[in-house]
Amino acid sequence: MESFKVLVKASRPVGWSFGPILYAIGLVHSPEHFTSVLRGPTVLLQLLSVSVPLSIIVFGMNDVYDYETDIRNPRKTVDGLEGTILDPSYHVTVITSAWIATALILATSLSMVRRQNAVVVAMLLVLSWQYSAPPFRLKEQPILDSLSNGAIIDFVYLAGYTAGGGSLDRRMLTLKGHILGLCTAGVHALGAVVDVDADAAVGQRTIATVFGPQIALVFGATSYLFALLIERHLSIFGVYLLGGLLVMVAPIVDPSLAHAAFQAVVYWTGAMSAIWFADKASAAARRHLRSTHEKSI
Repeated sequence: MESFKVLVKASRPVGWSFGPILYAIGLVHSPEHFTSVLRGPTVLLQLLSVSVPLSIIVFGMNDVYDYETDIRNPRKTVDGLEGTILDPSYHVTVITSAWIATALILATSLSMVRRQNAVVVAMLLVLSWQYSAPPFRLKEQPILDSLSNGAIIDFVYLAGYTAGGGSLDRRMLTLKGHILGLCTAGVHALGAVVDVDADAAVGQRTIATVFGPQIALVFGATSYLFALLIERHLSIFGVYLLGGLLVMVAPIVDPSLAHAAFQAVVYWTGAMSAIWFADKASAAARRHLRSTHEKSI
């Protein structure tokens, strides 16, 4: 039972919803209708697999290989919402669970019989492992640490897109969902600034320890600025990007706001995601009512 509790904490329950949200956005942007796709058990299983199982890989493995810096990090506590200090006696448990989670996620893709989905999921799993684990440990490759974090988000989004019949073609390159990966790269850079002292104490090479907190903060804000310029409209998505940009700029002016800004942008993302889905659901309901009315005439 204690191992189970540790595993739950290492997977960070606060992050369980992010994978399914990104996957669902990919489904919404896919060629097939969102509700019809979800009727298929394999798609629903894959959506669930990018919740807790993916969190065990991404967050759990991070806690295993970041133990030395986590014990020096004031925001990483045994019961912390932003990560835990994973006792070394549980490292094998978490690593084993991560391998089981990997097999489960891969199985959902293979059972779907969509080749392009399998390619995306395979890339997602490799990147999720190599972000924290050797031999590549992208987390200690400055700039790549932030970009790879964004790429993980992008692959989750593309998993949903390909599950809904989307192809890895030219149209895929124009999808707005890629902007979410760009934003995540910026948020990661902000998080690296929050952790800069603890990471520097153990010699970790991150975007913040190598280039300095100020450059990392500018990188984060620039990511949101580019995203906003790509969107160009103050849609719900545009409002999210504008709000995120304002939050990301704040610690550039006052570095002491970095931690508060990190928390704010995470909650802002969750809130705006809920509003976006509510708007899409409302639009779908209106279309259904209009279609029903036209058929009855």
